[in-house]
Amino acid sequence: MTNTQVTPVKLKMTILVRIRPGILDPQGQAVCQALHDSGANEVESVRIGKIIEVIIEDKPFEDFAQVAKSFCESLLVNPLTEEFEILSIVPAPTSSSRTGSR
Repeated sequence: MTNTQVTPVKLKMTILVRIRPGILDPQGQAVCQALHDSGANEVESVRIGKIIEVIIEDKPFEDFAQVAKSFCESLLVNPLTEEFEILSIVPAPTSSSRTGSR
């Protein structure tokens, strides 16, 4: 009898977080002004957001969209000033397939 270890499958959740419409974005305004100062006068406005990537162990029959939503609603997003969009939930690259990681 052989003792084979199964490597758990991991998933990568990619979540876009951005400031809600109507909320002041001073960082976006500063970037917009810097673009104008560099001659990019065609830029009308800039809004700054963030991408959050969460690596999670895959579990059978888990609703990962609901898990990602729960993470956002409980910790990752300030619901008063930010909104989120779950961009993808895909198999995570293995450590041997990553390039350029720190």
